Amino acid sequence: MKRARRVRAARLAARLAAAIALAVACRGGERGGTPAADSAAGTPAVASGAASATPGAGKPACERTGHWIPCQVRQRLERSGLAPRDSNAKGQPELGPSPTVFRVGRGSLAVYLFADSVARARAATKLDTVTFVGTEHPLTMLSRATVIQNDNLLALLYSKNEQQRERVSDALMAGPPQP
Repeated sequence: MKRARRVRAARLAARLAAAIALAVACRGGERGGTPAADSAAGTPAVASGAASATPGAGKPACERTGHWIPCQVRQRLERSGLAPRDSNAKGQPELGPSPTVFRVGRGSLAVYLFADSVARARAATKLDTVTFVGTEHPLTMLSRATVIQNDNLLALLYSKNEQQRERVSDALMAGPPQP
């Protein structure tokens, strides 16, 4: 019985020693440097890697204003896995600004960007509530499009696919990227 305790104690001591050695190695103690010196030496490499990863060289970054702008809409749709493709704006309702139209799967999405949410709300009152329904209402055979509104964005999704309707509305209802 005493022998079993000694064996367990020896195993525990070996595990503890291994854990301490691992901790010291991770902190840089095995290289002979202090943790502060090691982290200070590694900082320029991290900073230069981060600077080279910024999108300043190839294409301009999409500015974050707190309101929707066209490149943010496209980025949000792409990041949601919807793969938007440009399309034409024929047959879209006149609500003020000209819409940007995307093909999203088998449906299409017309995006209107207004100066502010008040102008967007005023334009939304021009839409026929039988033809254009909100995301909270179920689609019917009479419905032509789903209306998605968020901040200065008003989008009309032409799709009868419930899953696509949910994915697009989730992507756009999350709000514009904040500054």
